[in-house]
Order: sequence, then structure tokens, then C-alpha cells
Amino acid sequence: MKNSNYSIYISLIYLTAVFVSCSEDNPNTVNSNPITTQSITINADDYRHEFIGGGVSIGLFLGHHYSMDATAQDQAIQLLAKDCNMKYYQDYIEIYPSDDPAYFDRRANYVKASKVYQPELEFSLVGNKFPANLMVDQVVGGETLKVLDTDDPLIYDKLADWWFQLFKGFHDRGVTTEILNVVNEPDLDKTFRQYHYGLNGNTREAVAQVFKQAVPKFLAMLNDPAINTSGMPVPLIMGPSTLSPAGCIDYMRFFKSNHPEAWDLIDIVATHQYGLGFREDLFELIISEAEGKPLYQSETHALKGDGLNFTSGSISRDLEAALSLARLFTTAVNNGTQSWFYFENNYPNVEVHPGGLLSIPWQAAEPIPYKHYYAFKQLTSAQPASSKVVTYTTTEGDDIDVIAFRKQGQNKVYVHLANYDFKEKELTLSLGGNMKITGYKVTTTDASNNETIEAPQTFNTEQDDIEVVFGHYSLTTLEIDIAN
Repeated sequence: MKNSNYSIYISLIYLTAVFVSCSEDNPNTVNSNPITTQSITINADDYRHEFIGGGVSIGLFLGHHYSMDATAQDQAIQLLAKDCNMKYYQDYIEIYPSDDPAYFDRRANYVKASKVYQPELEFSLVGNKFPANLMVDQVVGGETLKVLDTDDPLIYDKLADWWFQLFKGFHDRGVTTEILNVVNEPDLDKTFRQYHYGLNGNTREAVAQVFKQAVPKFLAMLNDPAINTSGMPVPLIMGPSTLSPAGCIDYMRFFKSNHPEAWDLIDIVATHQYGLGFREDLFELIISEAEGKPLYQSETHALKGDGLNFTSGSISRDLEAALSLARLFTTAVNNGTQSWFYFENNYPNVEVHPGGLLSIPWQAAEPIPYKHYYAFKQLTSAQPASSKVVTYTTTEGDDIDVIAFRKQGQNKVYVHLANYDFKEKELTLSLGGNMKITGYKVTTTDASNNETIEAPQTFNTEQDDIEVVFGHYSLTTLEIDIAN
């Protein structure tokens, strides 16, 4: 290697683990395949959009959380709200507070317990799981579906009132709701979803009417002190929260062309990544058509829509989930996304389940983070909250992803390297603008490691570049110190 005196290697212990792991996953791959050499230049002064932090839904299996003892509950809260730069919790509710006050108590208490560790945490409510009194039966192809009763001339008044009651239910329990996420995956190609919003399955039109008619009524209630006697603040409106970025583009264009009033109500453009989540061009197109509105990825989970095609049995399912998360995150956030939400806080499985970040079986002794939790934590939280994405130039191919962050004005750069190949990689890394490197720290998640942090290294002499060998099938984070 050139500049060998200044080279950086992952520790000998880590490299030993890589070789052992490689022989288990794919025998002889290291010896039969030379290290791939590539270079990266991080343009540390080329600030792009801000990444404000991660998010996670709390809609499912919250009972499993409360089935643990108080100490284990606190451990679970800390894993998400203390150890991660968690900006948002999101909930999905389909009842009124008066239907089950204890249910609302538990959910509000979960948010408040998290705010002890993360005071800046904000709350989002998804408003599409309509309560029973707003729904009617409709038979479609022999199947009886529950659909929004759009034949009722007061249906959008009733929908607005239900949202108001949801917000008030949490506000009365000490939790402010900052976002109304109006609908959820209207582009899902399932009959029950196509008819869910009424108007006999004319989904795009029905969704547009929810925005166009119900949202203004809801906002008017909040802005009327005679109705909003407790002074609840007006939330931001998020949507369309489509299944895929392609669906997001379709709904954006439909709204702007046919219902500009609905488009104007949206403060935050949102999509999911369950379909085509690896398509950078789709995220670029969303940004180009968003008219300056921020873009969030408001729900997704690993092992969906990532475009990765690992050879069957080449890696374990838990490692595949971690790398899948890395692909989805880097695609979205490199291309304009400002907050990235995972599907669920926990799932009741002991084995790998991509739906949640933590495994919490009923009456578990303690929460167990899945391997993809560590990938989530590295990517969302290695860098400080509200760091800026910075650009880079590289010779990397399709088998590695790079994303870099810098908190504006601070002398640190955070570089995440996801390697989807069975070969380890050698990278020469430099910073733009003649910046010098004074030290680094390495964090790794791979087959043998979960967010393993190497001992920080400091140079006596400032360096122009560093050389890094990072393992096959891994997520490696470099925290790089900049001179001056």
C-alpha cells in the first residue's frame, strides 16, 4: 500500500473475524479473490440537506413492551430514545380516546418515558385507520370490505372530528402531536386498500378528497379557540406516505394537476420503500417535484424493496437484514430524505424478524436488539442530530454504498460504508478542500460484530488521506477528525 506509515487497518482481531466468517459463509473466497481497491473523496465542505434524525412506529405489540418488568421496559426505551438520535415516534390508532382510555394511557406513557431521554422527540399520528362509526360495508368481488362512508354528506366533518379527538386524547395525557400523517399506502395494489377511502374504489380521487375536505376542517377546529380550548398546536401535514417512491410521484402529480388545494396542504412529502426502495432516480424525481417541501421516509423495514440479490445461503438472515436496511437508508438519505422511519419499535420474535428493531417476546426478561437495530443506530446516530449530508466522489461499484455526514462547522466527518460483496474492500479515503486528517474511529457491524467500536486512533502528523480495509458483508462507520 502507498503511504504505509499512514495506513489505517481495522484491528487484527477484527480482520481475524473477517477471515473466519468468510470461510464459514463462502469457503476460500478471500484467498481466491483479490482485495478490490477503490478511492473516495469526501467533499466535507459541500453541505447538502439536513438529516434531522430517525423515526420509528409504535403501533404494534406495545403490550409486549409492557409485559416486561419496569427495568426491562426502561432498557427498551433507552435503546431507542437514549442511544439513538430518534426524532419521531409514530402511532396508528383506529378508536376514540373514550373507547379505551387505558389504551391511550399506555401509549402516551410510552412517549413520555422516551422523552425523559430524548426531550426533542416528536410525535406523529397516522390518520387512516378509521373508526367503525365512519365505515360502511361494501361488497367487492364477493368480498365484504369496510370502507369510508363517502355517501355520508358529513363524513369529512366526522373524520376531522375524529382526528381532533385523537390529538386531544394525547394532549390531555401530556403528549403533543406534531404531525398528522393523513393517509397510509394508498398505492398498495390490494382491493381492501383501493376501496378503503371510499368513492367506490377511485383511490386517488378519494385520497385527494380526504386531504382537500377533511384536513381544512381539522385545521379550522384547531384554530378555533372556542373548540380548541386546551390550546393544542397546529401540526404539520404529511403525505401521501405511499408504498413506494414511484407511487409518491404519481400522487404528487395527480394532486398538483387535479387538486392543487390538496397539494398545498402538504407540509412534508412522505414515501415508503417497500417497493423500488433502491431507485435513486425516483428519490431525485420526488425532490425535483416537491417544490422545496421536505421529504421523509415515513415507514419501511428491511428485506423489502432494497434491490439486493444475495446468493441463497451466502449470508445469515440477520446480517442480510442489516445490509438491506443500509441499502434503503443510503438510497433515501443520499437523495434528499431528511428523516428515515423504521416500521416498528419491537416485534415478539426471538429469531430474526425485519418488522421491528427490538425483539420483545411476551414477558421477556429483557429486550434483545436485532442485528439490523445496530445498522439503524450506526446510520442514524453515529453523527450528531441535524448533521448535513455531504457529497463525495468515488470509484465504488454497485456492491458498496457510501453516505457521509458533517455537522455544519464541526471538525468531524462521519462516513458509512456498506459492503454487499463477499470480498473485503480496500479504500483510499481523502477529504476535499485540502483538509487534513488527524485521527479516526471505526465502528463495524458484520457477521461477527454488532456495532463494535475500535479504539480511537490519533496521528502525530496530519494526513492527506487514509487507507481502510473493511470486511465483506459489513457496515463500517468512520468518524474522522479534521485538522483546524
